[in-house]
Formats: sequence, structure tokens, C-alpha cells
Amino acid sequence: MSRIVSVLFKFLLGLLGIMLISCTPTLFTINDAFDFHVYFKTFVGLLKDIANPSKWYLSYFNTSMIERGKVSFLEYFKGPYLYSMSVLISSILLSFITALLLAFLTMLSNRTLKKIVLQITKILESFPDFSYVFLIQMVVVQVYLATGYRILSFYSLGGNLVYVAPIVCLSVIPTLLFFKLFLLIYKEELNQPYVELAKSKGLNKVEILIRHCSSNVLKSAFFQSKSIIWLTLSSLVIIEYLFGMKGILYYLRADFSPTGITFILLSVFTPFFIFYSFVENFVYKGNVERNVIFEKYNLPFLHSQQLNSLFKISNKRISLSTFRIRFKRWDIILPILIVFGLLSISFLYNILFHDQIDQINYIYNEDGKLISKAPHPPSKSVFFGTDSYGYSILQQLLVGVKYTILLTLIIATIRIVVGYIMAIVYVFYMNNKSRKVINAIADGMHFLPLTLLVFILLVPVLINSTGVWNTTLTERLVLQVLIMSIIVLPVTTSSIGNEMNETLKKEYVQNSVIMGGSLTWVIWKHINPQLWTKLVLFWTQHIVQVLQMFVHLGILSIFVGGAAYYEDTPYRLKPDISEISGMIAISRDVFVTKQFWMIIPPLLIFMLLIYCFNLIAEGISKKPKKYKRKNTGL
Repeated sequence: MSRIVSVLFKFLLGLLGIMLISCTPTLFTINDAFDFHVYFKTFVGLLKDIANPSKWYLSYFNTSMIERGKVSFLEYFKGPYLYSMSVLISSILLSFITALLLAFLTMLSNRTLKKIVLQITKILESFPDFSYVFLIQMVVVQVYLATGYRILSFYSLGGNLVYVAPIVCLSVIPTLLFFKLFLLIYKEELNQPYVELAKSKGLNKVEILIRHCSSNVLKSAFFQSKSIIWLTLSSLVIIEYLFGMKGILYYLRADFSPTGITFILLSVFTPFFIFYSFVENFVYKGNVERNVIFEKYNLPFLHSQQLNSLFKISNKRISLSTFRIRFKRWDIILPILIVFGLLSISFLYNILFHDQIDQINYIYNEDGKLISKAPHPPSKSVFFGTDSYGYSILQQLLVGVKYTILLTLIIATIRIVVGYIMAIVYVFYMNNKSRKVINAIADGMHFLPLTLLVFILLVPVLINSTGVWNTTLTERLVLQVLIMSIIVLPVTTSSIGNEMNETLKKEYVQNSVIMGGSLTWVIWKHINPQLWTKLVLFWTQHIVQVLQMFVHLGILSIFVGGAAYYEDTPYRLKPDISEISGMIAISRDVFVTKQFWMIIPPLLIFMLLIYCFNLIAEGISKKPKKYKRKNTGL
């Protein structure tokens, strides 16, 4: 009974969070931003709409009747929702089964083949998820040109619903992530004592993997799969947009009301929440709460006698030595230099050319004859070509890369720093009930598409339909950074807090507390040395996540710094600043026109950045080699 109450409490907490998020856009839709009186009135109105069945419908613009139509929740479930969820569930199952088979075969292969497979996986993982749409499309086009047979349909028109292509494209990244997860868990299981016992009985590797390891692998993979589901939900939004699917995203954008947002987010959240809650009740999950010793002892913040000991020179030397050893490795240094080089080139272009972007509408030959009009393909005149409006793609990259890198680093840093501070509060100052609330919120976040949440919050901040801004560029950038940082803080706090918990369970830490160690002493001397590497690893992982999110937002025409409709461009959003993710906004047009040169350069930049930060994360997660001192004979 207590489990049912706990699950019900978590669900109600998730529902409350969804409702609060659904009302948040009202904070930015009036001249006086952050008017919480209007926010509260909207929330009360949302409660009334939920209680009134006559309000249970979604609205959309009916082009045939030039008016807004209505779709009941039942019609939504039978049509768009079932369509989207069929694609999503099919892609997850395809990813899971494919990754499990590949991981099993890889474990049976030799070491050389394993290294080759892992390198290929690393490269494929660097592709933003939407890029596989274009890669698969190009393969289909080449097959069609060679054979005259179209193996896949790529666009949903009228009553024609596409399934195979969206499922295949959506399953690529989850397959790679599940594959790496299975390999890691299999490797850990093979080091367990029961495997040695099985070997001593004469069982071969295939029998050990199938009969002894697989059940534990599947159980561990289930509990670690939430982050993969989280990423897949965000990718679904982009796949729907690129394939023209009238699914969840279509009706969210059509009915951007608190009631519509609440219902759509709840329809995504509920099935995954029920599934994971149901399975977790039958599969044992270890307790992740911190040791209760810190509830028995009231830790002082700092002892004056310990102040000098915290900053001993010897400790600084040790940490500096470790730092030098870590950064002697080229697998970390080289990607850092590449990122720093891109950033430096962008700033140098700003200093020398003041971020100039040339517009070339027409290109003439020496005789004055028109040979090309925008968009221009790559040539000697325009190295990377131009976009549809004649703006140089190369110059847009030179201008925009600094915004992409700096904002990504800032957002990821805020997430980790604030998450670390909140984790200290979570571990040392919260009781069990408060921690359970934080963990419930963090778990619930994994069942909501992060891109969709950020999209909902940023639309009223970064899109202006009047052509006149009520906010400055700096204010919009600050709001965007804060929204993209704060939205994941429950997850970050829970993750860092649980890592702190593992250190607190160690006997020497408990002895330190019993002997009079203060809170600052425990954090500085015991937690931070163990946590530092994982914090940097979390930081690089969040950098990759933010880069992926910038790509998603760019596809949905959410530009960094904002964009507005102007009189001369009533159907086109004009961004305030040039930034790389904004160049991704033409993805859907390129998807139809096949003018791939407009999308490949920004795509390659994002791939390079993601690949570099993945290399950094992998290098940090590996233990550095110990450098032996030469024996001088003295």
C-alpha cells in the first residue's frame, strides 16, 4: 500500500510541475515581465479548465476553412498521439534489441575488432540526431537513381503517414547509447566472482554471457535507460518536424495555451511514468539515500583550528601534480586546442572585420552575364556558398561560432556549479522527505522531452511578432541562459548529490566526522577530491547536451538572442545575431530542395564540437597513466 501511495505522490508531483511549466509562458507575454499575479490567475484558470470537461479539446488552424478548428482529446489520442507514440515505441524497441545483439557479438569478438567498433561508435555519436535524416535520405536518393526504386518515403502529406523512415532515423542515436551502455555493464559483470566460478566449471564465454550475465545486464540497463529515453523524447520532436508528421509537436505549436500544453505534456509523461513505476516495484533497486550518520551528528560549518589545514602548500602541490599528469595526455589536450582555436578565429574575425557578413544576390562573369543568383552553391567567389538570401555561409560561421561555444560553456558551467551548491544542501541540510521530493522531480524530468520544455519556455522570450522588442539583446540572452540552465537543476542536483552520498558512506569519512571534522573539512578534504573528476565529466556531458539542444531549437526556429518578423519579411524570422544553430533553421527547406551545401558546414562545426567534447569526457573518465620517477641513484 505504501508503494502505491508513493507512486501516486510522485505522479501528482509530476502533474503539478507540468501545470506550472505550462503557465510559465504568461510571464513573458505582457509588457511587464514576471508579473506573478497574472501567472497565478492563469494557473487558477488552468485548474478550472481541467475540472470542466467542455474545455477538453485542442485547437488548430484549419487551412481549408481559414479558421481555428477543434480536436477532442479522444480524437487526439486516436490520431496524432497514437501516431507519434507508435514511432517512438518502435524506435526504442528497435534500438534496444539491435544494441543488445551488437553488444553481445562485440563481447565475443577479439580486442582489435572491439577497438574498431568503439571508434566507429564514437564518430557516429558525434552526429547531431537530425543529421541522420539527411544521410539516410541521400542513400535513398542514390538507390533510387541507380535502380528506379524508392525504398523509403520521407514526408507525410495528407493522409499518407510515414513510419519506416522516422523509426529508422529516430533509432540511430539510442542504438549507439544503448550499445555503449551494454558494453560497459557486460564488462563490469565479467569481473564479478560468479563469472570466475562459472569459468572454473568449464563454461565457455557464450554460455556465461547468456546464462549468467544477461539477466543482471538487462536489470542494470533498465535503471540506467531513463537518460536515453529522455534524449529520444527530445529527438522525436525534431523527427516529427522534419518529416511533416502531424503528431504531438504539431498540435502543441497549434494550441499554445496552458490547457493544451498541460494535456500534451501529460500524455507524454504518463505512459513512461507508469511503465517505470510498475517495473521498479518488481525489480529491486538499491537505496541511494545518504548515510544517516549526518542526521545523528550536528556538523559545524567550520572549526577555526582547521582553517589553516585546509590550505596547506603540500596539498596544493599534490593537486597541481595531478593536474599536470592529467593534461600531459594528448587525447584531452588536442580537442581542447581545437575548440580554443575555433573560438580564437571567431574573435579575431570580429576584431579585424567587425563581424561583417556579405550579401551576394547575383554573380556575374567577366562579360557581365548573370551566371548565378542566390542561393549560390560553393564556388571560387563564395567558398562555402550562400543561403537563400545571399548571405555568405563562411562568414556566418566565423561570426557565430563564438556565440555557440561561449553560451554552451556558460550554460553547462551554471548547471554544474549551481547543481553542486544545491547538492550540498540536498545532502547535508535536507531530511529524507525533502530528498525524496527532489528525486521524484528528477525522475519525472526523464519522461518529458527537454527540447519541448525549453521550446515552451523560450517561445515568448525569443520570438517577436511585432518587430519591436520590449527587451534588450542582453536581457534575452540572460533569460535564455537561465532557462536552459535552471530547467535541468533537479536532475543535476540529484546526480551530484548521489555521487556525494557514495563518498559519505566510506568509513574514513565517518571517522573524520566522529573525530570532530567540520562540514567544510569533510567537503574540502574528502568529497571534493573524489568528486572533482566526475564533476568535470558531468560538465563535458552537459556541454554535449546543450549543443544538441541548440541544434534542436535552431530547427524549430528558436534563435539565440531572439528573432522577429519584420514588414519586409512577414513570413521569415530575422535573428538579431548570427549564431550557428540559427543556420540550422533551414533544415526543413534543405530537406525538400536538396541544397545540402547550406546545412553541411554548420552541421560539420557541431559535429566537430560534439566529437571534441566527447573525447575530453572519455579522456577524463580514463585513469591517467602513472609516471614513474627516474632513479638517480642518490
